[in-house]
Amino acid sequence: MRSHGRRIAWIVLLLQSILLFSCDETPPRVTTSIAEQSFIEISGIRVPVFVTAAEQFNYTRSWFADIGEKRAALQAFLSLYPDNKRLCGMAALDLAYLQLGSDYRFAAEQSSLAAIKEYQNILHEYGDHPEIQVKAYWYIGWIYAGLLKDPQKGNEYFYSIVSEYGNEQISLLPPPPWVSIIHSREEIPQASLNSPSAKHWAALALLEIVRHSEKREEAWSAFAGLWREYRNNAATGFALQLILEERLHVDEALVIAQEFVEQKFSNVHILGDIQREIQTIRSERGDT
Repeated sequence: MRSHGRRIAWIVLLLQSILLFSCDETPPRVTTSIAEQSFIEISGIRVPVFVTAAEQFNYTRSWFADIGEKRAALQAFLSLYPDNKRLCGMAALDLAYLQLGSDYRFAAEQSSLAAIKEYQNILHEYGDHPEIQVKAYWYIGWIYAGLLKDPQKGNEYFYSIVSEYGNEQISLLPPPPWVSIIHSREEIPQASLNSPSAKHWAALALLEIVRHSEKREEAWSAFAGLWREYRNNAATGFALQLILEERLHVDEALVIAQEFVEQKFSNVHILGDIQREIQTIRSERGDT
């Protein structure tokens, strides 16, 4: 289905915020003082060692000027805390993402395939951690559909999310504690901490199926699933806008669109675009 800049910009913003901060516990304050700081060397890079696994994982979420430093921080965590399978799984996910380079938009095909291979290894290694597996499925689907331009293959993985992880929720992790040194908690946008747009992975997967499907009826079926199961989700709003733009099942879509608008959904940008599309369709049909 065709793309429109403004809508896609919102979708990218939505997905990036979710994928970068999806975790479900508040990170603790770092307790290690500078005087007692120890280090571990990974590939010639010195990585500070913290007292707890949570603090060490927090460090991997810092901003790094060099991708090699980020990789070393993640590898250090895996080396220091191999028994913490949940956080190791998250570190492994981040390591796989680094295969795409500093900017995924310019990732070579070989790099994309290398990332997919690492995510597939994660699926095998962390089978008892659904929050890790669902994210690995997501990344594989995204790489196939978005980077390798193979939407059919990508949709296979999105369908796996829908069928196997329908109840798996996404929670947004607050920024690392040291962010409060620069910004108070009141200054951190609360929408990024507790947003209805980030409830279910399956909803986002269905949105991607709507976006990437080359078959109109498949796109409509995916949207129908969104409306049935996740109608208060932001992903449903984005998908509805696509459905209206593509003029799929117009009569039924207009009824759904009117009901969606009447929900007073919090994202005014989605509402405005949907309302304009409703007016355009009615004008085309000569409706009053």
